[in-house]
Amino acid sequence: MEMNPVIFHLIAFCIEIVKMYLFCFPLFRQHTRPLRVMIPTLAAGVLLALALPSKSSLFLWIIVTLCCFIIAESRFSRTVSLLAYPVISMLDMTAALPVLFLFNTAASEMPENSAMKLISNMLSIPLWLLLIMIVRIAASRRRHLQIRGKLIVPIILFLIAVGAMETVAFSIAGKLPGNIRTVLLISLLAANLLSLALCVWVLRSDSDNLLLTQESRMMQKQMELQKQHYTRLMEKSEELRSFRHDIRNHIYCMRVLLDEGNLEELKSYMDSMDVMVHSVGDSIKSGNKLLDAIIGEQMHKYPDVKVRFNGSYPEQSMLSDVDFCTIFFNALSNAFEAAVQTEEKTVEMNVRTLETHLLLSVSNSALSAPQVRHNRYISTKDEKGHGYGMSNMIACLKQNQLQYDTDFADGIFTLNIYFMNALAPFTAKN
Repeated sequence: MEMNPVIFHLIAFCIEIVKMYLFCFPLFRQHTRPLRVMIPTLAAGVLLALALPSKSSLFLWIIVTLCCFIIAESRFSRTVSLLAYPVISMLDMTAALPVLFLFNTAASEMPENSAMKLISNMLSIPLWLLLIMIVRIAASRRRHLQIRGKLIVPIILFLIAVGAMETVAFSIAGKLPGNIRTVLLISLLAANLLSLALCVWVLRSDSDNLLLTQESRMMQKQMELQKQHYTRLMEKSEELRSFRHDIRNHIYCMRVLLDEGNLEELKSYMDSMDVMVHSVGDSIKSGNKLLDAIIGEQMHKYPDVKVRFNGSYPEQSMLSDVDFCTIFFNALSNAFEAAVQTEEKTVEMNVRTLETHLLLSVSNSALSAPQVRHNRYISTKDEKGHGYGMSNMIACLKQNQLQYDTDFADGIFTLNIYFMNALAPFTAKN
């Protein structure tokens, strides 16, 4: 069955762009550029596809690849778009092999049948949707499922090599007797499935190792924070004992200045005493030792920021220590970094309870609201390695099924975290 070349190329372009889009963006949770870029790019791709000579698959692939490369937002998705077609072709072959087997159609007959070729190219789309659904379900059940870009390129190169060998075998299958061809087609199908399963296993194992490494680093950071916190508490204790030892002398000196009528000197002396008292007693008592350590670390790092803490956080948290440190360290780190750039330089934390529920809010002075793109917070810092704190914190909140919201008004940014039924275990005991 022959089709009009214009209709064939239009349908073929739509099929290939859908498969390329599914592979480059939803599968790896990547974002595209805005519609003002996508629409002209796809329109130009359609016009180029319609101008192709009859059944020119290679040029069609090039056009589709360029379209996805242009609309890709990140370097990772652009790299994937350049290496995607071998993987797409492999999945096309996986989906087409059972059809060839059932209908006893030779591989050499497909290029001559336009309708059959389009239908065979469409068969892998349900497989892509199924694969995306499996990845999403796995990501929702596994904490911090991550796929490193450095691992994608070797996997794609591996699939390119497998696909090249299978392409040769696929082209030979049409020249073989029926029984041998059937065995070869089944072997190719098994090889495709095993190759894809191996790639999924490698990605999953790497994600587990990466998660363990991150948790180990966070636990080490937690231990360092607590050690530094207790060291500073000991230093404050020594300063407080020294201050108490000298307080009588300070009171005597101020009384002498008052009796002599040296009010200006007395005011200056009292100001210096106020600074001394503030430096001795600036530690925060939140009710939770780990939270005290995190707050103390930020106060030590940003001594100019004024800190207020209202309420009391439970000593025993519903979160693991790693998740607790991930959430509060990133939240407070962002708050202090934003506050220190303002004139007010203030950070305020409030803990409120309602029956068994707990609300913790972190408010800080800020020059502007955080930038959000595609429902993700974007770091405004140029240094390499920044921009992951807020994303890690939000991912950890979602994994622990915690609700949160943010607000920016009158130069104050507020993060609210809702711990539903967090106090239920303690209320039951009482």
